Amino acid sequence: MTRAFELQAPPELGYRRKALFALELLDPVTLERITDGVEVKADGLAGVPRVNSGGLFVWLDEDASGLQSVAINPMQQPYDAVLLARGDLTLPPSPSPLTTIELPPRVDYPLPPGITAARGTLNEDSGTPATPVTGASIELRWLDDDGVMWHQGRPVSRTNAGGDFLAILRLSPADIPQLDSAGRLTVRLQVTRGSDERRSLEFKLPQGRVADPSTSSVLIAAWNDLQP
Repeated sequence: MTRAFELQAPPELGYRRKALFALELLDPVTLERITDGVEVKADGLAGVPRVNSGGLFVWLDEDASGLQSVAINPMQQPYDAVLLARGDLTLPPSPSPLTTIELPPRVDYPLPPGITAARGTLNEDSGTPATPVTGASIELRWLDDDGVMWHQGRPVSRTNAGGDFLAILRLSPADIPQLDSAGRLTVRLQVTRGSDERRSLEFKLPQGRVADPSTSSVLIAAWNDLQP
């Protein structure tokens, strides 16, 4: 997932004239810029990125015709790896060649207090033994206060090798979700697997809490039971 906008912190003065493009990595919950403990490589470029004083990964100007992709390795950080194809990047001649990425949270992401999220598992079906669905993109979509419109959730997470996932719901101050008398939101899982996108039935999620399979709030979904 990418979004492009004008540079909040432009490349340092020494790089400004020669900068090719920049990459901004954001924590999916705090939206703070991430620079430490991650490895970023561009396939097809001779140079390596520099981290400027504003926390952006910046590539100096060179022939970009051979650029194929950019790989983000989170190393020991609690995020999933990301591979960006050339078409996912905002490059010159764009006036603001900045690509922003919210790093997908891994299952072991340390959630701070007050975060609304759901830990769960996605299997192929409800049979036994379970066959996990790996590498699927998952987000929590929420129903607005009018009970009419479903809104796209952020951030997007992925299922791991065991089908486990951590789906986080990050609301902005302007968002007004529908809440029941117990303060629970109405949400549903939106799951993307390749070109196939499906959704779960709606369910209630306590605001500011985590639904976890280790508690009575077990969240186990079967791909075959999801609706197109």
